[in-house]
Amino acid sequence: MTDLAIINGRVVIPGEDPKLADLAIKGGAITGVHPRGEAPAAAETIDATGLHVLPGAIDPHIHLGGYQPLEVDTGPGTGLAALGGVTTLVNYFKQTGSYLDIAPKYIETFEAESYIDSAFHFQLLTQPHLTELAETTKQFGITSYKINLAWKGREKAVFDSDRPVDNGWVWSVMEAMKDIDPDRMVLNVHCENQELKNEARLRLVDDMTPDLTFYERLAPDFSETDSVLGMMLLAKEIGVTTYLVHLSAKLTMDALKLDWAANERLIGETCPHYLMHTAENGPGLLATVSPPIRHQDDQDALWEGLADGRLETVGSDSNPIMRDFKMGDGDFWNVKPGFDGVGFIVPSLLSGGYHRRGLSLGRIAQIMAENPARIFGLYPRKGTIAPGSDADLVLVDLETEHVVGDEAVATHSDFSIFSGMTFKGWPVMTLSRGEVIAKDGRLTGSPGRGRYLPREI
Repeated sequence: MTDLAIINGRVVIPGEDPKLADLAIKGGAITGVHPRGEAPAAAETIDATGLHVLPGAIDPHIHLGGYQPLEVDTGPGTGLAALGGVTTLVNYFKQTGSYLDIAPKYIETFEAESYIDSAFHFQLLTQPHLTELAETTKQFGITSYKINLAWKGREKAVFDSDRPVDNGWVWSVMEAMKDIDPDRMVLNVHCENQELKNEARLRLVDDMTPDLTFYERLAPDFSETDSVLGMMLLAKEIGVTTYLVHLSAKLTMDALKLDWAANERLIGETCPHYLMHTAENGPGLLATVSPPIRHQDDQDALWEGLADGRLETVGSDSNPIMRDFKMGDGDFWNVKPGFDGVGFIVPSLLSGGYHRRGLSLGRIAQIMAENPARIFGLYPRKGTIAPGSDADLVLVDLETEHVVGDEAVATHSDFSIFSGMTFKGWPVMTLSRGEVIAKDGRLTGSPGRGRYLPREI
């Protein structure tokens, strides 16, 4: 007898059309995908009639502990993720000291507070980080690291480093990663040319209007694309998997069409806020983020990129922050970037992708689960529906229309940039390792059940 059977649902295996099937689960793992009516007897049964069963989403880009203490963010953030159908996340950490010293505390906090499983990315800021790279990878199973090129010129002021964060830094890090393991190591890059952004501010400062359209002009599309072009060349030349985070611009999507851009080691990510908002129709300065939300033609190009494979993943880039802290003294130039967007990957792909643009459910399952699992060394334990894989699942009602309120951000933020929006298609149940942790908008799991996921190297 199995522990759990999920019957009468339409199961969506990544890359395939939905099919009527029953799932058998035992010990937290999937033991079988059976024709309808043929699942073995189970101690508990979930009837998924009228629902689609997808692999649980993986959020590959989140910043719990960014503006607020990790202990404050982890419980609420992972709980909201679970309500949105996310069963695994990969959290970014940034610090100037040794990750060898602090990583055990990160792991301890997540395993004490998290509702769902997690892996980590570490941002590389200083020469000692590079010196310790191999040992950090070995000790903690960290195979993905980040460089934020927008730090260029501010290294000393922000994190007291004399090492420039520039393409030379990328080159050095890529070579070190290649020496460790060219097939498993991944370099995540925030692509913005800070020199172009600085020039844009000089040119525009006297024409300031306190809105998202002006904010977008301060980081023009070509400041992103210029940086992306450099990463395309380095990825091809050095041969390290390069993951381009939060891409926002049509110009970048056009660059990724270039013949010489073809490179299986070059991977693009975008985010729900770029897919669902525009600068003209967004929720004002609460939606400031870096890179900025852009225009309708940019949004359309991002959806096209998800459909044709130039973009492979969607990450929330969630960075929980309270309204007063974000807006500060009310001066436009002091508004902080970022907002809490966890839990909107699945709703955005269903509403904006499946319903509005005809993106297939099989492709959506790849984008939200299989692709991030493969890229970041979690597959096939995560990211698919197959015997032996963790029973991480999300049951969605494609016809439900859900109106978002500020309650979508719980206790570690007090506003949502999606508040007031209607999403068609919504998660109604989330399972993590065979346990129902969210159902009908309520958390049913407990904090502290999540596990840290070291990756093989």
